[in-house]
Amino acid sequence: MDNSKTILAKNIRYLMEQKQKTRTELCEALGVKYTTLSDWVNGKTYPRIDKIERMAAYFGVEKSALLEDRNHLPQDAIPYTPRPTKPIPIVGVVNCGMPLLAEDNIEGYIETPLEDLNSGEEYFWLRAKGDSMTNIGIHEGDFLLIRKQSNVDSGDIAVVSVNGDDATLKRVIKKENAIVLQPENPAYEMKIFVGKEMEDVHIRGRLMKLEKRF
Repeated sequence: MDNSKTILAKNIRYLMEQKQKTRTELCEALGVKYTTLSDWVNGKTYPRIDKIERMAAYFGVEKSALLEDRNHLPQDAIPYTPRPTKPIPIVGVVNCGMPLLAEDNIEGYIETPLEDLNSGEEYFWLRAKGDSMTNIGIHEGDFLLIRKQSNVDSGDIAVVSVNGDDATLKRVIKKENAIVLQPENPAYEMKIFVGKEMEDVHIRGRLMKLEKRF
């Protein structure tokens, strides 16, 4: 790994810990994608000088605090202890308006804290598209951590496949002889499946976490 990338990554992590800033907050301040910042923090890529200047201004430090190797930290400095993570794939797109088949290709990976994952379970991230779930804070471009499972409780938010083709994110309401796919935006109508129609509704996974992306 390039030494300059390693030094910058270490200093970003230290300043984030010292200033108690999250990656999401830093992304918003810099106007960059979460995955871009993750590459900087992990020493994979090096930002442009204008981004380094904006980071320095955001943290209230000189650029040298980001670029120079700081081997001798103050005695009261808070050591950086990274949380253990696991790369979880980003798979396709979930349409939160009109149903759209989620693509099976992997677009990338998000380093996901192990504390958000249950051992032995399978997870994937999806990007939200559309505005049918805005009343619960899900907007286009947000990333959704989905736990793969074929059944959910009534009231859960889930990725649902209808007729084996289309994938959509909706609240699943179970009734005695019906399944309701409930949007969280009054501009959209709920869809009700009764009797044998219920056999066409297949749960792909349950929403476990929402990550805002800027």
